[in-house]
Amino acid sequence: MTQTAQAKQSNLAIRIVRGILNAIQECMVPVIPMIMAGGLIKVLVILLNLVGVLPADSQTYTILNTIGDAPYYFLPFEVAASAGKYFKIPILLPVAAVGIMFAPDFLNLFADGTVSLFGIHITEATYSYSVLPIILLVWIMGLLYHLLEKGLPTSLFNFFGNMITLLISSLLAIIVIGPLGNSIAEVIRTFVMWISTSSHVLGEVIFAIIFPFLNMCGLQWPLILDAISTVGSEGFEALCIVSLLCVNVSQGGACLAAAVRAKNQKRKEECFAMGVTAVISGTSEPATFSNFNYRRPMIAAVIGSAAAGLYAGIMVIKAFSFVPPAAASILIFVDVNNVMNLVHAVITGVIALAVSFVVGMILGFNEPEGNPEEE
Repeated sequence: MTQTAQAKQSNLAIRIVRGILNAIQECMVPVIPMIMAGGLIKVLVILLNLVGVLPADSQTYTILNTIGDAPYYFLPFEVAASAGKYFKIPILLPVAAVGIMFAPDFLNLFADGTVSLFGIHITEATYSYSVLPIILLVWIMGLLYHLLEKGLPTSLFNFFGNMITLLISSLLAIIVIGPLGNSIAEVIRTFVMWISTSSHVLGEVIFAIIFPFLNMCGLQWPLILDAISTVGSEGFEALCIVSLLCVNVSQGGACLAAAVRAKNQKRKEECFAMGVTAVISGTSEPATFSNFNYRRPMIAAVIGSAAAGLYAGIMVIKAFSFVPPAAASILIFVDVNNVMNLVHAVITGVIALAVSFVVGMILGFNEPEGNPEEE
């Protein structure tokens, strides 16, 4: 194979990977606020229980806790609607297809043993809290829908288009797409669990170091999806979300140090705003790109994140909801069975902020001349 052909194949592979990651991101961005809402409701329920206002055995507790759990349990429906919009097909089509996966009559078939369709074996798969199988399903639905839209006369498409799309894609979903998507998700989860079980401390440090770079490349979503699914299925997550706390706060701390060291007033104000935003709200992307642009602040942020990850890994901190972790959302680490979990999370944030800020002050940065917008 010539070098030109190899380069073309490499570029094609890169475009495919970028396309997949972009699709995941675009499908998940509208869903995240709903997941955050559910997470905050669960935090509220935990707090009311801790102060003695809401007993855990009360019906009110069960109802409110169910409201908080609903965005996680029915995550496939939310992703289906979002993905339907992204792939430009009628939103209710993928919602209906996902509903088939949750239909009691379909699920009850597996209780009796082997399930088959026209002699084709159907693998049992769990779809609650799942994301990747749903995005795969809606992608296939989109391809089929638009193929029919182009190939059939308008009158036939209007009458049969939705029926054919729903029937074929639903069958593909339960036979191939669902099990395949679950297998991919399981590979990611196995990787995360392997790191965690091999050395939880080392895993926390590694994730705390690599997350900002994954974030800049758009590669963080598979890990975030796994974290969201883990919270939904296990009730807590003890690696990725904790690492994000280290990353968000340390990026903010390094950016605040850059604000103090900066001589240009506009640059000082911008770095201060990005730093405060990252520390308080967990929206660290602006601070991350700014730190990376100036190099030394990024080194400071990585050192601070690694130090915080080391502490968090030793203490085995758990997160009980998915909200971008930072000062404003620190209560996602409240554990009714372990008060120190929240204390250790606060200490982790303080370490991330203090170390990244101090190292950032020591390293400084090569400040370009002129106004920031001219760089």
